[in-house]
Amino acid sequence: MAFLYRVSRNRQGADGDSKRDIVNYTTLWFLALLSLLSACSTPVIEEKAGGEFAAQGLYPIKYSGFAEAYGRPDAGLAGYTKVDIQPLGVSDVDIPDTLIAGTLKRDWEMTPQRQAAFQAIWKKAMDKAFSRYEQAPGGAGVLRIDAKLIRMAPGRPTATTIGAVQSVGTSRDVVEIWAEFRLVDAGNGQLLAVIRDNRTVTSAAMSRTAPITMTLLLDSWAALLHTRVSGK
Repeated sequence: MAFLYRVSRNRQGADGDSKRDIVNYTTLWFLALLSLLSACSTPVIEEKAGGEFAAQGLYPIKYSGFAEAYGRPDAGLAGYTKVDIQPLGVSDVDIPDTLIAGTLKRDWEMTPQRQAAFQAIWKKAMDKAFSRYEQAPGGAGVLRIDAKLIRMAPGRPTATTIGAVQSVGTSRDVVEIWAEFRLVDAGNGQLLAVIRDNRTVTSAAMSRTAPITMTLLLDSWAALLHTRVSGK
C-alpha cells in the first residue's frame, strides 16, 4: 500500500570469488526479501503533525515498513506518473573509527570508486523498481526522490541480516547501514515525505568495492519505496 494510509484515531490496537556470489545470490535475495514482509501492512498516519518535521506539515506514519516515516496526509503519492530519481548521496556518510574484526580501515572508506559503484547500484535498482514511471528532469506533476546514506557502523545481527546464510546466532560480524529518503513535489518544491531506515548486512565482503550485500540492500529499499509510493 502507498502512503494512501488510513488515519489513526488513537484507538487501542568483479573482484573476489564471483562463482560463490552466483551460488549464494538466490539465498541472499530471499533473506533480503524477509525485510520487506512488513510492507504488507497498511501504513497508519497519526492525527497530528509531530516530530522533527512537524513544521513542514509532516505527520508520523506507523507500519510503513521503514524505521521512521513522516508524510503529508494530502501527499497523493499514488497520483504521480513521473519521477525524478536523484543520484544516491554518498559524500557525507558517518563512519566511526571502530572496526569489525577481520576488516581493515580501508574496507570502510568511501573511496570515489565505491561512491560511484553504490550510485550505479542505486540507479539500477530504482530504474527497475519504477520502470512503469516516466522519468523526467523535474517540473510540474513530477515526484522527485532524494536518497542518501547516512551512516555505516558495526551492528548486531537480526533475523533479516542480509547475507547471513548461517544461523543468526553465529553471524556476529555485521554492518548496520542507515539511509534517508525524501519525496518532493518537483513542481512546487513541497516536501511530501521523509523516510529513514537502517538495516544490517554481513561484513564478509566489505573489502570489495561493491559487495553483493549492498546490491541486495539497495534493491530492497528501492522495492519498498515503490510499494509505498504506488500502492502496488
